[in-house]
Amino acid sequence: MKKLVFAFACLAIGIGAFATTKPAVKASTQKQQDSKFRIQKSFSMWDACGQQITVWVSAPNGTDWDVMYQVAIDHVIDCLNSSGCYQK
Repeated sequence: MKKLVFAFACLAIGIGAFATTKPAVKASTQKQQDSKFRIQKSFSMWDACGQQITVWVSAPNGTDWDVMYQVAIDHVIDCLNSSGCYQK
C-alpha cells in the first residue's frame, strides 16, 4: 500500500511539473504563423478611451472559443490603466 501511495505522489508531482512548463493558451497582439497543431482567433474590443484593441489568441487545436475569448478579455483587463484605457 505504501508503494502505491508513493507511486501516485510521484505521478502527481511529475504531471504538475510538466503542466506548468508549457502554457496551454497565450494571448498576443500580433498574428503568428499557421500551424496544424494550433488554432488562432482574433478578438476585437473597445476600451473606455474609444481605442479598438485586436488580440490574437493562439491555442491547441480543439480549444473552445469561449476559453480563447476569456484569455483575450483577461489580457485586455490586465493592460487597462486606472481610467480604463488600454496601455501595452
